[in-house]
Amino acid sequence: FFSTTRSDRAGQWPMAIHRAIISGLRKTSPLPTAAARRRSSSSPSSSLPCSFNGIKMAQQSQLWTQRHLTTQLEDRIKFEDDRHQKATKRAWQLNAALVRCEMAHESAADSPEGAAVIEEEERALDELVRETVRNPHTYNNIVHAGAETYKLDPDEIQVHPRAPRLGGIGSRMEEYARHKALRYFLAEGKLLAPDAPCFIAAEEGGTASGRRNIITDEEYLAGVIGMCHDLGKYGVTRASNAADDKDVVSFIKRARDAVSLILEELLQFDFRNGPLRRKYDSTKYALKTLETVLYELSVAGSVGGHDALVIKESVEDGNPFKRMKLDEQANGDKPPADDIIMQEGGNMSLAIPKAEIGKIRERTDERDKLRETLIKTCRDGQKAAKQAIFALHRGDAKRANKLLCECEKIVTDDLLPILKEEPTLRHGSFAGVLEEYVEGKLFYTWLYGDESSPPISSNKAVGKILLLDEIPLQLSTEDYLGGLCDLTGEIGRFAVARGTVRDKEGVKLCVDSSKAIHMTLRMLGKLPRNVTKKVGTVSKSVEKLERVLYEQSLMEMTGRKEFATDVEASGGAAFDAMFAGDN
Repeated sequence: FFSTTRSDRAGQWPMAIHRAIISGLRKTSPLPTAAARRRSSSSPSSSLPCSFNGIKMAQQSQLWTQRHLTTQLEDRIKFEDDRHQKATKRAWQLNAALVRCEMAHESAADSPEGAAVIEEEERALDELVRETVRNPHTYNNIVHAGAETYKLDPDEIQVHPRAPRLGGIGSRMEEYARHKALRYFLAEGKLLAPDAPCFIAAEEGGTASGRRNIITDEEYLAGVIGMCHDLGKYGVTRASNAADDKDVVSFIKRARDAVSLILEELLQFDFRNGPLRRKYDSTKYALKTLETVLYELSVAGSVGGHDALVIKESVEDGNPFKRMKLDEQANGDKPPADDIIMQEGGNMSLAIPKAEIGKIRERTDERDKLRETLIKTCRDGQKAAKQAIFALHRGDAKRANKLLCECEKIVTDDLLPILKEEPTLRHGSFAGVLEEYVEGKLFYTWLYGDESSPPISSNKAVGKILLLDEIPLQLSTEDYLGGLCDLTGEIGRFAVARGTVRDKEGVKLCVDSSKAIHMTLRMLGKLPRNVTKKVGTVSKSVEKLERVLYEQSLMEMTGRKEFATDVEASGGAAFDAMFAGDN
């Protein structure tokens, strides 16, 4: 064989290996009988040595798992990506409809056909909003509809009123509430209530009353705050023509009083840090703008001889915010709980839906209590999942299984009922619990398989990667992929432990498993945002494991019994540092 040329050897090399394997088998075992050959025909690999057969079966199992996992995740990711794109497109359509309405109000107000144009644009906007609200694919409704929403008929999906919106639609709904509140104030001089007809949509089935709120409490409050800023801008615009507009002062005073009363109502809320809190903090600047415009107009009127612009009001007739504070100091009590109606000039009135805003405040306080309860309970679930991973590294499979079951029980019995009531709380602490649980569940299955009664301890990993639909809890693709990426860190720590006892086959299994996970992530292509940043960490983990395997091979070739790799010398600190941010 070695006397032939390179081109001849290229064709003879596979046949030479085949003859060598057959020759070795004949030397170690007698020729099989006819019955044995028939039995071996049903299991082609049964005549191979046990170690070679086990490695081949493990590789085939990992290849099948990788392909099946990739196909399953591709379907989920494609559906979620399509849904987000459609929701984003709908958000653009809503934004365009809002802009068209604003343009119609500005340009068509003085034309004879202006009212018809405004009515047509407003009707088109209302229809688009109601169509968006009724579409179940514009929501993240995983809490109530489950993770496999793409398999359901849209008519079969019942969306929770508090389900989070997708693709920026929530911001467009805030703009819708802002637009409606501004137009209602300009027409009626009052603040639009949250249960106004324009904020209610009829529903086919669903709730008993057949009615559904178009906007949430947070969207209404954000819209009202935005209206305050719009009043400031509108007041500046009207003040530009103050010399010819006799009603400009009365309008700006009415707008100032409205913003003052709204600020007084918002002051009763205990906003936590977030977008709504930041918007609330900006409301005082809208009030300052209106007060500054009034002052400047009064000064200009006095200097220029425009008596209509001069503001003459006492404390009792002025800013209602200041007047209520003085009343509280004088009487020692708070204003009445009924709707606040401020009389101005004897014939102008401004009504604030104080009772409805008070109900929003009560619901907001209740949701804050649910959030605090969920955060405290999530700590217990995440602690159980982390302790399960520590137990697996110690070889205590029984305790790890018990802790994972405890984490499942916390999620199903304590956390899910809260999410059923308030689905917006699914992200954050709860998502962290699920990701930690997935990491522990995947690591347990990778070590021991999915047997109901695991061994007490084991130094040989099975290498099985649990698929998404094999996990008992309802998970999103992001939850599963986050735990799958973190699994490579636990596999790396296990590889360091196997390397210290010179288990080269165990290290090889760790390398193959991490490579399979890395290739799966690469084949998926577009990943959730929080998962994308973990792909680089997985790649570094694979590189370190390959280095461990390489140095194990060096030790084997040199015949040395004691050999510490760079990773082993650090005691696994490299993997701990690599995944410190994820765990």
